[in-house]
Amino acid sequence: DNFSDLELPADYTKISYPTGEFSKEFQLGIGDKEVCIYFPWSAKATLKEIKLDDNAFIQPIKPSKKILCFGDSITQGYDSLSPSCKYISRIANMLDAEEFNKAIGGEVFFPELAATKEDFQPDYITVAYGTNNWDRRPREEFLSGCKEFFSNLYNNYPTTPIWVITPIWRKDMNEDRPFGEFEDVEKFIGSQVLMYENMTLIRGFELVPQDENLFGDLRLHPNNEGFDFYFENLSKQIKICCSIIKTC
Repeated sequence: DNFSDLELPADYTKISYPTGEFSKEFQLGIGDKEVCIYFPWSAKATLKEIKLDDNAFIQPIKPSKKILCFGDSITQGYDSLSPSCKYISRIANMLDAEEFNKAIGGEVFFPELAATKEDFQPDYITVAYGTNNWDRRPREEFLSGCKEFFSNLYNNYPTTPIWVITPIWRKDMNEDRPFGEFEDVEKFIGSQVLMYENMTLIRGFELVPQDENLFGDLRLHPNNEGFDFYFENLSKQIKICCSIIKTC
């Protein structure tokens, strides 16, 4: 339950939301229930107490797999009204995987991040960069950074299935940028992905319709409805990949 009592404007990113201490009671009914608690991506939150009635008890559920996620603010979950709505959390649930989200708002291809190996072996990896490279970085920096990023990632995880998602639609994509054409981002990412047998390219343009009303800021970051499209279309692509490599 996330600010469901508020009437939100189309661009709800311009208003402030209350923080503080909150409590809520939920009627779960009888029988076994699975409860997933999502913490915010943009603010520190602490779960202080849970009370259970009727001799109920808690038994933790551990996902069977792990998914490692690289990306920018969209993968981080920016502008989803609830962290449970962001596409990558829903993909993790679909795969019964624990989400290790390394996405950073405003991030571009950063080779050093891919060079850092985790202390666990991920079952799946997603990569979703490029829109910030086009918007604010030189073309030469993108070309070298993208190439080195994938090289480092492959060196660390040569057998892990890696799904590489190219940028989704953005309202200003036809504006002039020093980088050049927006579509060139996808072309170069695709040329790099072809070099590695464990990587699959997924076209971002096919995930979210080109409609500003599907974006929380009306231009770049999907809102909840936009993330619905993102998840539904991405999940179809991932299921196809899984059926081929028989990992899901």
